[in-house]
Amino acid sequence: MKPAVRPTIILLTFAIYVGLAFASDEPVVWRPISPAELQMKAPVVEPDSDAEAIFWEVWLDDKKLNSIYYEHYVRVKIFTARGQEKFSKFAIPFAKGTKIDNIAARVIKPDGSTVLLDPKDVFEREIVKAGKIKVKTKSFAIPGIEPGVIVEYKYRETIKDAWGNGIRLVFQQDIPMQKIVFHVRPQKGFSLVPRFYNMAQTTFVEDPDEKGFLVASLSNVPAYKVEPQMPPEDEVRKWAFVKYYAIDPGATWQSVNRKYSQWISTYAKPTEPIQKKAAELLQGATTDDEKLRRIYAYIQKDIRNVDFDTTLTDDDRDKLDYDHAEDTLRLRMGNSIYVELLFAALARAAGYEVNLVFSGDRSDSFFSPDKYPFASFIHLACVAVKVGDDWKYFNASVPYLPYGFLTWNEEGVTAMLVAEDGFMWRNTPISDQDKSPAKRTANLALLEDGTLEGTIKLEYSGQQAITRRRDNFRESEAKIKENAEDQIKSRMSTAEVSDVVIENMNDTSKPLTYSMKVRVPNYAQKTGQRLFLQPGFFEYGVKPLFSAATREHGIYFAYPWSEHDSVEIQLPAAFSLDSADQPAGIADAKNIGSMKILINYDKATNVLRYKRDFHFGGGSVVLFPKVAYPALKGMFDAFSRADQHVITLKHN
Repeated sequence: MKPAVRPTIILLTFAIYVGLAFASDEPVVWRPISPAELQMKAPVVEPDSDAEAIFWEVWLDDKKLNSIYYEHYVRVKIFTARGQEKFSKFAIPFAKGTKIDNIAARVIKPDGSTVLLDPKDVFEREIVKAGKIKVKTKSFAIPGIEPGVIVEYKYRETIKDAWGNGIRLVFQQDIPMQKIVFHVRPQKGFSLVPRFYNMAQTTFVEDPDEKGFLVASLSNVPAYKVEPQMPPEDEVRKWAFVKYYAIDPGATWQSVNRKYSQWISTYAKPTEPIQKKAAELLQGATTDDEKLRRIYAYIQKDIRNVDFDTTLTDDDRDKLDYDHAEDTLRLRMGNSIYVELLFAALARAAGYEVNLVFSGDRSDSFFSPDKYPFASFIHLACVAVKVGDDWKYFNASVPYLPYGFLTWNEEGVTAMLVAEDGFMWRNTPISDQDKSPAKRTANLALLEDGTLEGTIKLEYSGQQAITRRRDNFRESEAKIKENAEDQIKSRMSTAEVSDVVIENMNDTSKPLTYSMKVRVPNYAQKTGQRLFLQPGFFEYGVKPLFSAATREHGIYFAYPWSEHDSVEIQLPAAFSLDSADQPAGIADAKNIGSMKILINYDKATNVLRYKRDFHFGGGSVVLFPKVAYPALKGMFDAFSRADQHVITLKHN
């Protein structure tokens, strides 16, 4: 079987405040509203909420063979001005293959009067375009909305070429709900086998009002709250995964291995042209590391990954034809899968044992084969090469990944190593804080009026560089420079940034480097004969990471990282140091996080030197339970106080 191109999938999560209104040939039928609902003065589920869903109801109909449709009906009570603001504008995204119809919206005031949305006030625009993926949105403003009203909306979305096997049902939304109900009609001959996450196991029963439908509900559901540094959504939000047949995890993974092991045996077979290329690449190489580096460098520099190539049109990609890694070698281009298969084929030609690696995505969930026994939760992540007794992992198809790294969301995950003779489960390694450093230097001069000016340089390596390259690889150079300027200005609103130079954006063997000139009026605060100066320039204006006193969820960081700052400030001739105590060092007993600041003053030259060394994630610890929040908050509050440390200069 020819390996299919893995499409880019955009999952659209509809927030509670999303709705539509369109003209429809079908009459709109609204349920009666009770006097109690009209006169409701306070929320039922969460006392301090700004709005609350009285009900959220969804019908999922999979009766047709070539499409499924969802009917949404939501009733929301508005309590505060913040709730009014949140619901005053509605927007819903949709992609190609999805049709929106039978939609209406209305506002019901406490006296029972109703304001309907005029279909002419609905606007459509494109919000995302990436390759073949286009996402549009329809939006409108709600008329007559104010605290005390009820907002209702209903609509239908029809999705082509889809069915109900392997769907997600979200039982928790962004506002509290008195009740959420799902009605599901499976295809004829199938039954529902749901698996619930982050909630009690719930039963689907025959719907007494809708023949052929099964129904499940949940009452008094609190709002899904987003907190800084929280685990992935699948690990905290209440949801269900629905299948049409019982899951046997063992059979699932055996089936996956049978399917994808063919990719190794057939499509990554080291044919004669591949063997010839491998011999050419490895000529003179003596160590395993040197051999694999050469293969990796060849893939990254000489083979175009069309999934990342912004110069190709969709038609250009469609015209490409490859059935084997050899075709990728011949064309010197391929999609992500075939580029990975070429790396695998070259490594096999070099004499290595090679497996394909399918893993979960740590930004989505903490995958394990028992917790998520579904093939849709894993994807081709990389290639595993056995070196001695160890497995080394390579993702050569991704142009912004340096040798020896995976993207952070594929580090530290449970992975399935697929091979012809069977599969095994392994954990991919997670790089430590020393592998992802930021080196930040500044040479600055402080003027008598408090203005700070000079040059700064920021060098990122490891995951800090990978993340920035990934975020910017489709952007123009001008846009990347603009983003760099905005990052400075977001911390210092008066900052003037110029002469931005970006180096090594496409050279993953070197640190990603940003250099620029800065000028910040009123950086130091002048009071009488003194200037109050924060020498930690790179943390100026950074707010504490955790501000809330309490926490709903655990704490989660993407990857360990470190920062090394060196700031030199030429003080104004008319001022000298008055007070320059330095913050005490900060570290926990297990060295998960630490900070050390050194401040030195050269009286002869009137130069202040500031050095800061910071790291977090020691021991590759990035996930913490909720009970650890007070200690973590205390540590990061201490980091913030040290970073905001101020010294005093006095006029001579």
